[in-house]
Amino acid sequence: MNKREKILAGFVLALVVLFAGNYLYGSYTRSMHSGDIELQNARTKLAAATKRLKDGQRAALQLQEWQERSLPSDYEKSLSLYKAWLLAKAKDAGLAVNDIKLTPTASNSTAYKAFGYQLVANSSLSSLVTMLYEFYRSPQLHQITRLQVSRPPGSTQLQVTLDVEALCLKGAVAKDKLPEGDSKRLKLASADAYKKSMAERDIVTVYSPPRPPAPPRVDRKDTTPAPPKFDDADLAFFTGTVTGSKGLQAWINVRTTGEMLHLEAGDPVKVGALKGEIVSVEPLLLVYKSGDKKFQVRLGETLRKGKEIGPNGEAKSAPEAELPKS
Repeated sequence: MNKREKILAGFVLALVVLFAGNYLYGSYTRSMHSGDIELQNARTKLAAATKRLKDGQRAALQLQEWQERSLPSDYEKSLSLYKAWLLAKAKDAGLAVNDIKLTPTASNSTAYKAFGYQLVANSSLSSLVTMLYEFYRSPQLHQITRLQVSRPPGSTQLQVTLDVEALCLKGAVAKDKLPEGDSKRLKLASADAYKKSMAERDIVTVYSPPRPPAPPRVDRKDTTPAPPKFDDADLAFFTGTVTGSKGLQAWINVRTTGEMLHLEAGDPVKVGALKGEIVSVEPLLLVYKSGDKKFQVRLGETLRKGKEIGPNGEAKSAPEAELPKS
């Protein structure tokens, strides 16, 4: 083998080693990845199994607790024992029982049987609180499904209708009597504590919220300006002139009063708030004096429409005229 062949053989051998190493590394990597997946799957299955085990343990503990609280699994015996217990608690609390009867219930399965009683009684609020306290303090598997309380008109006693339901589980610990003890599920320590919290409540009367306080009274002054006082002189028209004993006489019609005034020069004039004296009367014009000012009124105008006469006898324009109001 010459030098060239040796070089070629060495190159081929290097390629074979490279491909073989790559193949072996890929197989190793795939094996490791597959192992990681299997390990993860195993961990997931273990976590699920652990959860199921813990759930089963909790369920077993819960079932054990329920069996300890269950009424005897003998259904007929439980009916009798529970009815006697319910009547005794009602009597001890001070309820006057009128009726107690068995009521049907659909809460039954292969694991337990359920039954219900309806108790009708007359009671005070204090006695009812005591009854409810004793009921919820009892550890038995029972519950109140309906409580109806009313007060007949004119009565001081409450009319109470109490519906309860109880359970009998298979494997119940109690055999010939009901479970005894304290459920430890009430917040307050005694019935008296609950009575104290309800002392001022009337549970059978519809609640009426207190009336809100009346807003403070604010004396408001009426700022509305009073309407201007009407002046009869605004409707006192100079309607005409006639010849009188002393000369021309002015006729003034006061429409607000229906008066017809006949005034000559020198006569006083008083219409509404206007006070003055007639100075002169002409066929189409009259002049009157009010205070220190003189005013001329043309035929057909009102006394208040008169124009003021200046010092030189000229009549001022209407805007400059200062009409007297008194």
